[in-house]
Amino acid sequence: METGRLKTIVILILLCVNLAFGGILLSERLGAAEGNAQTRSELRSVLAGLGITVEEEQIPAGSVMLRRSVARERVTEDRLVTALLGPAEGQDQGGNIWYYENASGWAWCRGGGSFEIMVLAGVGSLEEQLEKGGVRARREGEKYICLAGDEPVFNCRFTITQRSGGIYLSGRCLLGESEEGESVDCTDVATLLLRFCDRIRDAGGVFSRVEEIGDGYVLNATASGMELVPVWQMKTDGGTWYMDLSAGRLVTVAA
Repeated sequence: METGRLKTIVILILLCVNLAFGGILLSERLGAAEGNAQTRSELRSVLAGLGITVEEEQIPAGSVMLRRSVARERVTEDRLVTALLGPAEGQDQGGNIWYYENASGWAWCRGGGSFEIMVLAGVGSLEEQLEKGGVRARREGEKYICLAGDEPVFNCRFTITQRSGGIYLSGRCLLGESEEGESVDCTDVATLLLRFCDRIRDAGGVFSRVEEIGDGYVLNATASGMELVPVWQMKTDGGTWYMDLSAGRLVTVAA
C-alpha cells in the first residue's frame, strides 16, 4: 500500500475517534445540563411548598470555594496611603494602629482592615488612585465593596464623602494579600439552599420571596490573624442574610 494512502487512512481513523469522543463528551455535558435544570426545577417546587418563591436562574450553580488567610502587610498599607496622599512616614500608635500625615492629608490604619483617610489636596480620580494603591472594589450605591479575586467581601466596605474642604474615606478594606487555604465544597446546592432557609427561619426571619443569591466572602478576624470565609448572601423581601458555607450557620455582616 502506498505511504500516502496509508497516512490518509490513519488520519481518517483518528478523526473518527476524535468525533466519537467529542460526541460522548457532548452527551455527558448535555446530560449534566439537563440534570442541573431538573434539580433547579425540583428545588423551586420544594421551596414553593414552603411558601418561598425563587426563580430558577437565581439558584446558584454548584462550585468549590476556597478559604483564604489574610495577613496585614505594611507594604500594602503604605502603598494605599502613598497613592492617595503621597509619601508619608507611618507612626506606630500602639494597639496595631498606624497614623500617617503630610501636607496632602492624614490617615489612620487599624488592625482588622479598618481605615480613615482625609485627602486635602487633589489627587485626580479617586477610583484610579485606589486601584493604584492596590484596593480592588466596585461601587454599590453610595458605598464601595472590596473584592478578593472576583468575589465580593461583604463586610469590607467603605464610603467616600466630602468633609471640611477635603475628601474623607472610611470603612474597611483588605490591607494585605490573601493566600489560598482549604477548599469548601458548595456543589450540593439543594442542601445548602434549604439549610439556608431553615437557618433564617430558625433565627426568626420572615420572607416569602428570594430576590438574589450570590457567593462571596466575609472577613473574619481571629486571635491568630484574619481569614476570608466563603459565604452565600441571600437578599429577600424580608431582609438580607449571610451563611457560612463551611459551618452551615448564619453570620452577621455590618451594613
